Amino acid sequence: MDRKSLIEFYKETDYKTKSLSIRGIPPRPSEWNVPLFIKKVYPENIDLFKNSINNNQVEVELEQEDLDYFKALLLHESLFNFYKAFYNYLCALKLYDGGLQHWIEITAYYAKFYLANSIIDLTGKSRYIVTGSSKNFVEDIYKLVNNNGYQSNIRKNGSFVASYARYGIEININPSLNEGKLIITNDLGSGGSHGYVWNKYSDLNTKEIGITELTHSYPQHLIEERNLENYSFEGYRQLDFNLELDNFKSYFQREYIKNQSNLIYTSETAIILGVIGELFNLFEELKVNELPIEKEKLIHMCKYTLGESEQSKKLSDLICSGFPSKNKFLDEYYCYESN
Repeated sequence: MDRKSLIEFYKETDYKTKSLSIRGIPPRPSEWNVPLFIKKVYPENIDLFKNSINNNQVEVELEQEDLDYFKALLLHESLFNFYKAFYNYLCALKLYDGGLQHWIEITAYYAKFYLANSIIDLTGKSRYIVTGSSKNFVEDIYKLVNNNGYQSNIRKNGSFVASYARYGIEININPSLNEGKLIITNDLGSGGSHGYVWNKYSDLNTKEIGITELTHSYPQHLIEERNLENYSFEGYRQLDFNLELDNFKSYFQREYIKNQSNLIYTSETAIILGVIGELFNLFEELKVNELPIEKEKLIHMCKYTLGESEQSKKLSDLICSGFPSKNKFLDEYYCYESN
């Protein structure tokens, strides 16, 4: 899949109308929308679901009307993750004044995570986990994809206990071929939501759509680094109180972090801001009417989060100029790194 075919796929998408949920309001939070949609259409399409079983999962081929609906939804979810990534990027910048290396790294990770989510959505993939406690859970669907699990959750009196039941719903669309499937499965994959995202991201060749790779290593290492920082003795290493006072002060020194507090491309965020700019321009290039990707919103987030700081002014300037790939703020970062 290349950039041209992706743009062609989204051409003339009716975002404003089609992205509305069956409740008549925008699908926010978006995670509710597809499970709710499935719950509503299932009673009228029971035979379709039953006849679409393949290897213990439901696989429904999407017709053009379905594709029109889901590509509007995927755009919505991609944008939602894009704004979350930008918000986390701003949060990371805010931490440079305090030299807070640990939280800068963690927050930068989440910015990358949401960017990966945004790219995956845009290229036609999304997943939803429906648990037995959800109001959108459909008992018959669970029985279809996991009959053994269903039987083990039936009490002696014949009643079904949904507490431990769950299934996954996946959208799998190929924009190049303008075709796709809706999949309902009991195989939810391994590694949790983060593992799923980075596995899907690994399958993409982002360069084909003009987006720089978020990491040159296997993306799973980002999870490992986050877990190392968050959950092991390697995390918060600057707080080793067993050091002598003078050594403690020296070890706590994070001036090289503070010295970047006026930069917008930094050692942890340069790749993030680069991909944010590339994604913004890709959204613009889709030319989808009334798609809410607006410079004014990003500038408002900058000013509200960073105030009248140098970072805020530089970011506003960069946004107004349309995130050019070559710019004076990137040159400023290269100059800092070379000294």
